[in-house]
Amino acid sequence: MRRALISVSAALLLAGAAGCSSSPSGTADGRGERPAPAPSGTASTGAPRTGGSVVPGASGQAPAGKGTATSTGTPTATPSPPPGVLYGTDRLPTPAADHCRTEHLTAVARSTGTGSASVELTNKGPGDCTLRGFPSLLFVGASGRTELPVDWAGAAEDAAEVTLSPGEAAAAGLTFTSLGECEPVTRLDVVPPGESRPLGPAFGNPVRICDTGVRVTAFAPAG
Repeated sequence: MRRALISVSAALLLAGAAGCSSSPSGTADGRGERPAPAPSGTASTGAPRTGGSVVPGASGQAPAGKGTATSTGTPTATPSPPPGVLYGTDRLPTPAADHCRTEHLTAVARSTGTGSASVELTNKGPGDCTLRGFPSLLFVGASGRTELPVDWAGAAEDAAEVTLSPGEAAAAGLTFTSLGECEPVTRLDVVPPGESRPLGPAFGNPVRICDTGVRVTAFAPAG
């Protein structure tokens, strides 16, 4: 009788042990299923791969270029006009081939009354030459050279051509405001039409020329 009870107890213990055993090994939740592995071919950053390497520029940024930068260089300074060519150079007619050269001319500046003066050019060259248009002028006084407003009496392209034989002269007239408080002008820098080098005739006596402007006529035969 006692042996029978021991056998029954042993059978019950074995059955309980079988009911408390763990789920089959290799499963995460006891249902015999494994989580699906992450798809291959995609990096953890999400960048596509080709042959196991991240594609350059896949992050949305273009690769740096290899072009050569273009240098802007130093701005070229605007050339200055030739010395003495001061007024109306954009309206000057093309000088004739036989126009009078500075080296073949002499100049005289004269006061012809209050508020007026003249510039006379004489041909000292070996042959005839021509003058057409207006002189370019600088006014020289105690403070140095001064550019005063100049008003041409007419258009340069409409000026008559004056032919000068050796020893002949042509004159241009100047009119201006002359007051006691205006600076005295002692001489002029005169550039003949079509030339760039000035002549420097001096007035016999200083002439007071106000800075309100000077009206200049075209060259005409002196007389």
